[in-house]
Amino acid sequence: MKSRLHKGKQLIWTPLQRKIFLLVVSLFTLVFSLTLVSIYQAAYNQAEREFVARLNVGKNVFMNEVVIAKQHLDSSVETIAKDWALRSAIGQGEDAESIKSVLFNHGKRINADIALVLDKTFMLIAQYGGEDLTVDRFLAQNLDTKQQNKPWIAMVGNEPFMMSAEPIKAPATIGWLLMGKKLDLAFLDRIKSLISLDINFLVVSGNQNQLLLSTLNNSVTVQQELQQVTGRFVAQGATIDMHIMGSEDWVALPFSIFNNQEQHFVVVLQDSISDWLKSRNVFMLELLPFFIVGILLALLGSFFIARSITRPVGRLLQAAKLVASGSYTDQIEVSEKSELGELAREFSSMQSAVMEREQKIKDQAEEIRQTNTIKYQVEIAQKEQQLAASATDAKSRFLANVSHEIRTPLNSIIGYSEILSDVYASEDDKAKAILAVHNGGQYLLNIVNDVLDLSKIEAGKIQLEKANISLVGLLQEVTAYMEGFAREKHLSFNLKLNFPLPYEFNSDPTRLKQILLNLCNNAIKFTHQGQVDLQVHWDNYRKRFIFVVSDTGPGMSDEQQLRLFTAFSQGNQSTSRKYGGTGLGLYISKQLTEMLGGHIKVTSQEGQGSQFAVYMPYVEASNKQVMINQNQADAVLLRDAKPDVAIPELTGHILCADDNEDNRQLVAYLLAKTGVQLTLVEDGQQALNATKNITFDLVLMDMQMPEMDGLQATTILKQRGFQGPIIMLTANVDSNSKNKMLAAGASAHFPKPIDSGRFYIMLAEYLGKGIAIETKHDIVGDNVSQSKPHNTGSEFAQLIQNYRLSFKDKLTDIQDAIEQKNWNQIKSLMHKLKGSAGSYGFQELSDFAILVEEHIDVGNLKEAKEYLASMQACMQQLYRETEQPNSKTA
Repeated sequence: MKSRLHKGKQLIWTPLQRKIFLLVVSLFTLVFSLTLVSIYQAAYNQAEREFVARLNVGKNVFMNEVVIAKQHLDSSVETIAKDWALRSAIGQGEDAESIKSVLFNHGKRINADIALVLDKTFMLIAQYGGEDLTVDRFLAQNLDTKQQNKPWIAMVGNEPFMMSAEPIKAPATIGWLLMGKKLDLAFLDRIKSLISLDINFLVVSGNQNQLLLSTLNNSVTVQQELQQVTGRFVAQGATIDMHIMGSEDWVALPFSIFNNQEQHFVVVLQDSISDWLKSRNVFMLELLPFFIVGILLALLGSFFIARSITRPVGRLLQAAKLVASGSYTDQIEVSEKSELGELAREFSSMQSAVMEREQKIKDQAEEIRQTNTIKYQVEIAQKEQQLAASATDAKSRFLANVSHEIRTPLNSIIGYSEILSDVYASEDDKAKAILAVHNGGQYLLNIVNDVLDLSKIEAGKIQLEKANISLVGLLQEVTAYMEGFAREKHLSFNLKLNFPLPYEFNSDPTRLKQILLNLCNNAIKFTHQGQVDLQVHWDNYRKRFIFVVSDTGPGMSDEQQLRLFTAFSQGNQSTSRKYGGTGLGLYISKQLTEMLGGHIKVTSQEGQGSQFAVYMPYVEASNKQVMINQNQADAVLLRDAKPDVAIPELTGHILCADDNEDNRQLVAYLLAKTGVQLTLVEDGQQALNATKNITFDLVLMDMQMPEMDGLQATTILKQRGFQGPIIMLTANVDSNSKNKMLAAGASAHFPKPIDSGRFYIMLAEYLGKGIAIETKHDIVGDNVSQSKPHNTGSEFAQLIQNYRLSFKDKLTDIQDAIEQKNWNQIKSLMHKLKGSAGSYGFQELSDFAILVEEHIDVGNLKEAKEYLASMQACMQQLYRETEQPNSKTA
C-alpha cells in the first residue's frame, strides 16, 4: 500500500509543475526586464547630463574668448585715444585725410578693420576701413564707460563688428574714437578648435533674424530651424536651454552675447546626438551577458520552486483519495517545512485520529453485542451499522469537501497560469490572471490556516499572546477589511459604537480579530441583500464586552443552530455546495472565544436574519481612560493613522520665525527632506533683520512671539515691499485670529499641530515652480541659525526622544507658574505646548493644553487646575519612560 504514495518521488514533469514553472519564469523575466530598462534609462540620463555639461562648458569658453578679445580691443583703443598726434590733429582742425592717416597707422598696428572719429556732437570727422559702407548713427547713442564692461557688437553694413569706444580729451572731450574688429569665420573656427563644437552666429532685428556666420555647412532645413530656435529664444526673454532639433540629428544651445534696443546677437552651439549616445550603447552591450546569466538562473530556480510547491500538494491529494475510499494505512511522507508540508502532516494525524475513532466505535459495538442477550442482538447490530455508516459518511463528506476546496483554487491557479504563459494574451488579461492566481492562493491559504488552527485547538497547542489593544483601532481594522467584501455583494457594512467605551483593554488582538472577522465574513457570505452590522457594548458592571454581529440574511432553524458550532458541519448539507468552505470557521471562533474566557450566543429565525453575540471579558489596560462620543473615537483613529507622506523635491530659501525651540527643530527636520535652504529665527524682530540681507522665497511666521509678534512683523515686511508669500504657522485657529492674519498681509494660515502631509502639499503649492535660486549670504543679527539639507535617517525618532526629555524643564516652568499663580504665564506655556505636543504625536498632551487654555480664558480656574494636574501626571509618566533602557517613543 505504501508504494502508491511513493510515486510522488519520481521525477515526473506534471502539468501543474509546468504551469508554475512558466509562471515563476515569467515573473523573474519581468523583474529582470524592468531592471534592465531602469539601468538603460539611468545610463541615458547620465549621458544626457554629460552632454549638457559639455555644451555649458562650450558656452563658458566662448564667452570667455569674447570677453578677452573685447578687453584687448578696449585697451588698444584707450591707448590710441591718448595719442598726441591724433588729439593734436583733431584739436587743430586738420583735414580728414590727415586724421585718416593717423587712424590707418594705428589700425594696422592693432589689426582693426574699421575706425571712426566723431566730434562732440557725434558727427563723423574721419573714417578708416569700410568707407563704402554706411555707418548707422546708433553707434554713437550709447557712448559711455559702460561699453568697457560688455561685448559691444554692431552691424556695419551686413557684417558684425566687435566695437570699442573712447573719448578723446585735450583735456576736455573734443571727440570720440570708435574702432572695431570684424567677427569673421576665422574667429569662430579658433574657438571651435577649443570646444570641439560647431558655432552659429545670428542677429535678431525686430521679427527677423539672420544667420551671419557658421562653422558648419548646414542644410537649408537645419538653418531654418536654427533661426526658429533663435527667434523663440529672444521672444521668451532668453530662457531656452538645450534644444533637440527635429529635422536632423542635432542638438542646439542658444545664448545671448549682446543686445541693444534694435538688435539681439545670439550664438547657437551645435553638436551631434549620435556621438553622445555611443557610450550608453556600449554600456548596454556590456550589461547583456549579465542579463542572460540572470535568466538562466531564473530558469533553474523556477524548476526547484515548482517542484517544492507541487510535490506536497500531489501527495496530499493522493492521500485524500485513498482515505475517502476507506484506506487508512497509507502514510504521507512530506519533508517540506512550509505550510503545505505542515498541512500534510496534520492531515496524516487527522487520518490516524479518524481511524482510531472508527475503531473505537467498532469495539464499543462489539462489546454491546457480546454483553447483551440474543434478544437484542439484531437491534444492536443494526445500531452498530448505523453508527459506522454515519461515521464513514461524515468522514467521507469532510474529506470530499476538503479535497474539493483544495482543488477549486488550484484549478483557478493552473488555468490562469496558462494565460500568463500565453504570448498572445493582452495586458488586461494578464493583470486579471495575476489577480485570480493571487486570490486563489489566498483562498487556499485560508483553508490551510483553518485546518492548522483546528489541529492546534484539538492538540491544545494554541498559545495566547495578551497585549494592550486600542478598541477603536481593532474595530476599524475589521471594518476596513469587511467593507470591501460587503460592497462586492452590494451590501452595507456598519460599525456602531455604543458609548461609553474604554480607549484600551488587554486581550489577544490576533485571536479576537480572527473571531470577529470569521463572524462578519460568515454574515456577509449568507446575506444577499440589506446590511451587516457590527456593534460593541461595554458592560462595566460585569466587566465584559459584547460584540454583536447581525445580518439580514435567510436566518436558521433551531436544528441548524444546534449543528452550527460543530466541526466539519454547516447549517445543512447544501450549504457547502452553494457557498463553499470547510465548515470550520464558527467552530474555531467558538473554541478561541472560550480560550479567551468568553462565549458566543446565536439568535436567529428563518427569514428574519441572524445575530451572533460574543461575550468577552474586559481586562483593564495601562490606559484606563474612557471615550464618551464619536469625536474622541475619530481622534484616536486620526492619531494612530500613519499615512504615506509624499515628500516633494523643492528649491528655494525659507525663513521660519518661532519662539519655541521644539517647533523650530520639527520644522527643520521636515524641511531638510525637501532640499530647501532654511533660516531659523526666534521672534519677529530677528525675522526683519534676516530679510535685510537675504531674499527669501517663503516665510513661515508664528503668531505669538516675544519682542515682536508675527502680526507686527508681517505688517512691516509688507510695508517694506516684501513680495513673497507669508504663511502664519500658528496654533491660533479661531476665525478672529485668521482675519487678523489676513489683514496684516499674510498669504495663508497653517494650523498647529503640524500635519506633515498637508505641510508638504502647502510647500509644493508655493515652491513648486518658478522660485528663485537660494541665495547664499551671511546673516547679520543675533540668534539667527542656518539650517541646510542633510540625511535624516532616524532623526525624527531622536527628535521625539529629545522632546520627551524636555518635559522635565517644561514641568518645572509649569510648576513655578502655578506656585506664583501667574495664569498668564500658564496660558502662554499651554499655547506653546498644544502646538508642539500634537506635532510630535502626543495628542493627549495637546488636548489637555487646549482644555487648560480654554478654561483660563473663561475664568474657570478650578477646572483648569484639574486638567493641569492630569496633564502634569501624563508628562511625568512619559518622561519616566525615557529613563528606562528600552522605553518606547510615542
